[in-house]
Amino acid sequence: MTDDNSTGRSERSNTGRSDQPDLIDDALRLVDSLQRKLLVAGVKRGVSAVTSPPPKKGDVWEEAIRVETQQERPPLEEFVEIVRRSAPEVAGHLGRAGLSLASAVGKTWGVMERSFEQGREEAARARAEREQREWADRERDERARRQSPADSGEDARGGAE
Repeated sequence: MTDDNSTGRSERSNTGRSDQPDLIDDALRLVDSLQRKLLVAGVKRGVSAVTSPPPKKGDVWEEAIRVETQQERPPLEEFVEIVRRSAPEVAGHLGRAGLSLASAVGKTWGVMERSFEQGREEAARARAEREQREWADRERDERARRQSPADSGEDARGGAE
C-alpha cells in the first residue's frame, strides 16, 4: 500500500498542479518587477511626476505671441553669444587648415630642397667636366708648345745648313 500511495502522489503533482504554480509565480514576478520599475521611476523623477499628468502646453496663439515678444538683446551680447557658440567650430576648422598648410609647406620645402640639391649636383658635375676639359686643353697646348720649339728649331737649323 505504501507503494501505491507514493505513486499516486507523484502522479497528481505531475499532472495539473505543477503547471499552475509556475504561471502564478511568473505573474507574481512580473507584478513585482513592474512595482520596482515604477518605484525607481518615481524616485528619479519625483513623486509628482509619476502621480500627476504632464503640464499642458499653451495653444498655438500663445506660442506665437511668446516667440514674437522676446526682448531684443544688446548687439554686444548677441555678438558674444555668437562667438561662444561658433568659436569651437571655427577653432577646429582653423586648426585643421593650419595643419594642412603646414603639411603643404613641408612637402613644398622638400621638393625645393631636392631641386636645389639636383641643381648643385648638376653644377658640380658641369664644373668638374669643364675643369677636366680645361686641364685636357692645357695639357694639349703644353704638349704642342713643347713640340713646337723643338720642331721649329730643327726646321731653322735644317734650313740653315
